[in-house]
Formats: sequence, C-alpha cells, structure tokens
Amino acid sequence: MKSNFYIYTLAMVFASVLMFSSSCKKDDDDPTNTDKITGKSFVMTAWTIDPPISYQGVSISDLYDFLPDCSKDDITIFNADGTMVGDEGAIKCDAGDPQTETGTWLFLDNETQLSVTFDNDTDVMDIVELTESTLKLAYEETDEGVTYTNTITFTAN
Repeated sequence: MKSNFYIYTLAMVFASVLMFSSSCKKDDDDPTNTDKITGKSFVMTAWTIDPPISYQGVSISDLYDFLPDCSKDDITIFNADGTMVGDEGAIKCDAGDPQTETGTWLFLDNETQLSVTFDNDTDVMDIVELTESTLKLAYEETDEGVTYTNTITFTAN
C-alpha cells in the first residue's frame, strides 16, 4: 500500500511541475513579426485612400480598382536577411522593365513601422495589421493642404 501512495504522490508532484512550467513558459510556436513576413510571396489585394479623391466629379476611395492588371499581379518577397525582391509577376506593364528588382526592408519603432528601400528611395509605412497571411500598411501624403491616408493590403500566397 505504501508503494502505491508513493507513486501517486510522485505523479501528482510531477504533474504539478509540468503544469507550472508550461504556464510560465513562453510559447515557442508563436511566430515573430519577422516569421510572419519572411519567406512568403505577397500580392496587393486592396488599396484605399481617405479622404476620397475627386476625379472628374466622382469621389474615389478604392484605388485598387484603378490599377492595371499588370500591377495587380506584382509579387513582393521579404527575405529574413533584410533583403526583398519585387517581381513583376506574369504580366509586365513595360516589356523593357526587369522582371525583378531587389531592395531592403526593416522594422522601425518597435516593429510598428516597415521601412522599404528600392533604388535608393525609402518609404516608411505604419503597420496596421500583420498576420501569417495579411500585411496591411498605411502611409500619409499631403496634396494642396489635404492629408490623405493610403492603406494598402497585401495577401500572402
């Protein structure tokens, strides 16, 4: 009888230790922001502007609808080493353009912003959403005293 009590007590202590250690341990399966963005092909799936712009008397907030198909199939790949590749996709807007261009990327401001550089031109955008399948970025631009917020959504393939 003593041996059953000893085994039971030992099992309870072991179970308690496992429960305590697993509740205090960081979940190693949680992807980092770098994990979420690297090694995937992102394609733009939405682009909005707020406030809407006026074009020939029409108020427009969905800029994605106005993009040519040759821009809608462009692919962006973020590499873990901080480099990135922009690929023209299957349809090129200009046959003379290179199929791919390389640049660099990095997170800024405690990973709340994304900085991308192509051809010595750097853009910094706020990260609105970053998941395993979605990258949503926003940036502002001012034209004739009006500040517009552009929000661009990319979806991982």
